[in-house]
Amino acid sequence: MPLLIDCYNVLHAEKPELLAGLDEISLCKALATGPWRSDRIVLVCDGKPKPLGFSNSPVDNVEVIYSGPLLSADELIIQMVNRDTAPRRLMVISSDRQIRTLVRRRGAKSISSELFLKSLANYITGKNEQNKVNAGKFHDQQIPSDQVDQWLRDFGYDPSEHSRQKGDDPASEKDDSEDLEGIWPPW
Repeated sequence: MPLLIDCYNVLHAEKPELLAGLDEISLCKALATGPWRSDRIVLVCDGKPKPLGFSNSPVDNVEVIYSGPLLSADELIIQMVNRDTAPRRLMVISSDRQIRTLVRRRGAKSISSELFLKSLANYITGKNEQNKVNAGKFHDQQIPSDQVDQWLRDFGYDPSEHSRQKGDDPASEKDDSEDLEGIWPPW
């Protein structure tokens, strides 16, 4: 099942601790070792490559496409799905509701960035230590919670006043894993 991934949407989504510090390069490496490695994988990024920045995938089976100055990554993903002759075989990874709605209208499958990252982390932790190394260099050092709390207070946020629990946000999407039973995760 080919994957179209809204790259920056995935990188900026809430992620499991194992994937803290995930960037474009480590995402490509993790994708290349995952259960979808035999499929076409396309990371769709906004804009154009930065000078001396990330522009190409470090692995062969992950393609990186930039939307250019006239389109957003969201618009490019929608165009790619609309142009595909067999959209039902596509899996689009994005938490953008507009993309997910339009993609599903075309018959393609869609999962949120958060569910994708959770599945990726579960896959990585279910493998042996050698495969964890091959999945990319993820940060294994944790910042002590007192340092995190101090940093938050420095920016005017008191963590003790605003503890957010899953489900507190009534506008949050339901867990879409039930819609993908038998399809996702792919292992």
